[in-house]
Amino acid sequence: MLMPFNFSDISVFIIKLTFKSRFKLSRLCKKIPPLARAADILFFQGDDILVIPRDNTINKNYTSVEINQDILIPQEETILPSQVLKEIILKSRYHVIMDKCICRVSNGCENYPHELGCLFLGRGASKISPKLGKRVSTKQAINHVEKCQKAGLVHIIGRNKIDSVWLNTGPKEDLLSICNCCSCCCLWKMTPELPDNIAKSIAPMIGMKIKFQEELCNGCGQCSSSICFVEAITLKNDKAIRDSEKCKGCGRCAEICNRGAFRVEIKPDAVKNSIEHVNSLVDVESD
Repeated sequence: MLMPFNFSDISVFIIKLTFKSRFKLSRLCKKIPPLARAADILFFQGDDILVIPRDNTINKNYTSVEINQDILIPQEETILPSQVLKEIILKSRYHVIMDKCICRVSNGCENYPHELGCLFLGRGASKISPKLGKRVSTKQAINHVEKCQKAGLVHIIGRNKIDSVWLNTGPKEDLLSICNCCSCCCLWKMTPELPDNIAKSIAPMIGMKIKFQEELCNGCGQCSSSICFVEAITLKNDKAIRDSEKCKGCGRCAEICNRGAFRVEIKPDAVKNSIEHVNSLVDVESD
């Protein structure tokens, strides 16, 4: 007797089978333009994703004030990037937490919990197979992202077509993804290998940037040792070298640097502008 067709089972099988080959496939796309166009249409077209740095990177922020010499004074009002996530979660009608992180499971992650999966919002989330995740309350969704932060994961939020494809949720405009990423297994580690038009679909949070002060760097190498998921930092002549074009603003470098050579700088309207941008991608309030 033939088993009934189950789209989610097939999707998971294909992802697990091909996940570790994504770098090779990305390089092929860069070399073969027709293949890149096909991949874009099938999996990436219309993508718009923001990387949200962890809140504790902001706690390391300081404002420089010149008196007789530069003195570093902590900011009085701390802007927390996670406010972007929480505001969007509060607005959403549907919240679905995946039982597992498909990236960490597929990559056999040994550093972070497999059970801290993506959070999906919007009416597309209501179509996710119960075999893959569960619908939760607003409070549970917020608790989930807080738990992910405590585990050391970095959030990315936005419209990610590949999720609507493998989860079979319909139009990409109906599904908002909040992924909880580790530097070792994130799907988007392949970004440096992707054609530029696809790679640019994932960007730093609006209104934030990472400032690098080379004179404070002692060349310890911690920031260049598997910390940056897009390999934007290298070590040369006992100094860190940061490629600002590659950087996606995850803030892990600022988090690990004990010298303060890397700092996350965030504008006062960064949260507001980021929320407005994400709201324009997917209508999470619709039934």
